[in-house]
Amino acid sequence: MDRRSFLKVGGGLIFLAACRNSTPQKEWEKSRKIPIFVDSNRKVGHQVRTAISLPVSSTETIDTLIVGGGIAGLAAACSLPSDNYVVCELDTNFGGTSGAISINNQLYSQGAHYDLAYPNHYGKDGLELLQKLNIIDFNAKSKLWEFKDKEYLIPAGLEEACYYNGNKRESVLENTELRQNFVALLKEYEGQFTLPSTLISKELHHLDQITFYDYLNKYLPIDDKFMESIDYQMLDDWGGTSTQVSALAGIHYYKSRPYYDGKEIELLSPPQGNFYFIQKMMQQLNPNQLKSNHLVFGLIKEKDHWLVDVYDNENSTRKQYKANQVIYAGQKHALKYIHPESYASFSDIQYAPWVVMNIEMEECSLKDSKWQNDFLSPDNTFLGFVDSTIQTKNQPRVLTAYFCFPEVHHYQIENLEEDANELVEETIEKISQYYDENIRPFVKRVHIKLMGHAMPIPSPNYITKERTLVKDGLAFAGVDSGRFPLMFDAMDSGIQAAKALFDE
Repeated sequence: MDRRSFLKVGGGLIFLAACRNSTPQKEWEKSRKIPIFVDSNRKVGHQVRTAISLPVSSTETIDTLIVGGGIAGLAAACSLPSDNYVVCELDTNFGGTSGAISINNQLYSQGAHYDLAYPNHYGKDGLELLQKLNIIDFNAKSKLWEFKDKEYLIPAGLEEACYYNGNKRESVLENTELRQNFVALLKEYEGQFTLPSTLISKELHHLDQITFYDYLNKYLPIDDKFMESIDYQMLDDWGGTSTQVSALAGIHYYKSRPYYDGKEIELLSPPQGNFYFIQKMMQQLNPNQLKSNHLVFGLIKEKDHWLVDVYDNENSTRKQYKANQVIYAGQKHALKYIHPESYASFSDIQYAPWVVMNIEMEECSLKDSKWQNDFLSPDNTFLGFVDSTIQTKNQPRVLTAYFCFPEVHHYQIENLEEDANELVEETIEKISQYYDENIRPFVKRVHIKLMGHAMPIPSPNYITKERTLVKDGLAFAGVDSGRFPLMFDAMDSGIQAAKALFDE
């Protein structure tokens, strides 16, 4: 089974048959303006100047303050020995890059959207938390930790299809002789690549010194077509192509689970995506201690405690917390403003900006739809889309499209806050091309989530660089703390940060 990623294409409008019949698109339909709603917390993050000028409205003393309410921050909260904590999340909703949106009382993913059954050699701490959350059980026959909620498993025959140059095929990486040689090349790493990434043997760290492209080019007669597929898959998990990510990251993608040995691996993808894990963790925590719309904009060490400045965006007030410990699970690029002394450990990190687009559909019939619908093209930012009808029955159909932009285009995403119409129209055209049917007459509304710093790109030296992760009661968590941008690594980083503080 291939893991997947997506790529953006541009192009002219293609007039295709409508979903329910073959009548031409009406003139009024062409000019119909589709309602578009854009969600971005960038402007809130830029309100620090306002926050600094405000008087402190309240001061509270707590054991632990956690910055960031994504997978890492909530996993840290679930792992604390004391319940005297507060989690501050900048966004209106918790989840971070595993967020979700409610459409007609049904949640749909706006970020990471699936995970796979876990091998038994994965990290003990993460597996124990997933057991505690009642998510997994060990299957002695398959030797995998499998999911308990079987209704959210994607049937093998409906997992994916790949659109490439006008044709569909079963997977991104075609079963050619070159692919067979590629699989044989990586066979020596069987069982050696695990999660969390901190458990990878130091004997393999030399693979973090070169790019995945250089590694493949050394051992295989690679060609452009093969590398196009490899790059597509690298963009999936890592946000960069084979020339950007390390060989350690590239090999991990294929060898962290038994993808090519004929085994079926459970794939969990609820309609809300990995927000499913967020919900499970939040059920274990006190909702009164989870503070959304709370921007942490200052960390100062004062003798035996940390003074934390927080802007409550909902009430436009400034708060302060006196915390014995702080777990920073927010994006590390912001440290240059929040705690400059710590920024040096993370200044090398490059982030891949992502955009997620939820397209609400009227009832229509689309042929040969799969859960994940990959789209390869010469352009390299449009990602493809997920069809919710494979995930849930008797609910509104939502097509969720994914975009991964180059790191250098980070600021261009801000333009989408003002005008996203062109990107929406282009996306609808490409999905119509995929189905060979015009879907525009059946698009009701579009919701866009902008994530300017969605995931760290595991470039050479990223994983093995020495970083100060725990010092003076301040611990760092999150995938941008030198981890792979994967759910299990994010979760483990939070667990280890909580442990480290109380072992310090």
